[in-house]
Amino acid sequence: MLGKVFERIEAYRDNATKTELKLVDKLKSIDRNDMIYLSITDLADTLGVAEATILRFCRKLGYKGFQDFKLHLSQDIATDTVDDTSKPKRLSDEMADAIAQTCKQLDYDVCLAVADKIIAARKLCVFAVGNSQIAALAAKARLIKAGINAENATDNHTQAIIAANLDADDLLILFSVSGGTLDVIKLAEIAHGNGTPVVVVTNYSKSPLSKYADYLLYTSRKEAAYEGGSLATVASQIYITDVLCTAVYERLGVRATANARKASQAVSDKSV
Repeated sequence: MLGKVFERIEAYRDNATKTELKLVDKLKSIDRNDMIYLSITDLADTLGVAEATILRFCRKLGYKGFQDFKLHLSQDIATDTVDDTSKPKRLSDEMADAIAQTCKQLDYDVCLAVADKIIAARKLCVFAVGNSQIAALAAKARLIKAGINAENATDNHTQAIIAANLDADDLLILFSVSGGTLDVIKLAEIAHGNGTPVVVVTNYSKSPLSKYADYLLYTSRKEAAYEGGSLATVASQIYITDVLCTAVYERLGVRATANARKASQAVSDKSV
C-alpha cells in the first residue's frame, strides 16, 4: 500500500470493519503534530481501544508496527521551514525548554529520597542503552567523585548479568526516554524479581518500564520517531542527573566535599 499515512488510512476505508472505521474517524480527530509524540499506550487510552488493536491496524496499513507508523507520519509532516541562520537559536531554545519543562515537574523530595537510596546501596548500577547512555555515564562520573561506587556497563548482556546478581540492598537506576526499550525493560524486570529498588528516568508515566519503578523521575522533552536520540532530550536527562547528584552531595555534606577534593587532586597532574 503506497502513499502518505493518512492517504493509506483513507484508502483502507473500503476494506475496514465497522470497528476499524470508528478507529479511522478517531485517528483523524487527533492533531497529527501531537500524534507523533504519543506512545502506543497513550494513543490507546486516547482512542479508547486496546494497544493490540492499534498494532494490528498499523500492520494492515503496511507498516511494521506502531513505531514505523509514527516514523512515516513524522516524515509526512516534518517540513523544515526554518532558515539556516536561525537554526542555532532554535536548537538553543529547544534545549532550554526541555530543561525548563523538566524542572517544572521535578519533585526534589523524590530526588532526596533517591539520594538516600544511592548512599545506602551496597551496589549501585546506572544503566541505559543508546543515547541515554550519555546521562548514565554522566551520573557515574559525578557520583564517583563523591565517593559513591557507581557501576555502569554498556553491553546489554553484561547489564543483564549484573542485574541478575543484585538484591534488596542494591539500587538500579535506569534511563529510557520511551520507557519501551526491551533491553531496559528486561533489566527492570530482573531487578524487580530480586527485590532490588528501581529508579526510572523516563518521559512516559504509562510506559512498560514505569510499572517496575519504585521511584519515577520524568523528563519532558518528547521526541518524534524520526528524531530519536535528540540532544535536547539528552539535556533534560543530564539535568535530572545533575539534580540527583546535587541531592546526594547535600545528604553527604562535608564528606562529599572532601571526596570531591581528593578526586580533583588525583587528576590534577593530567592537565598542562
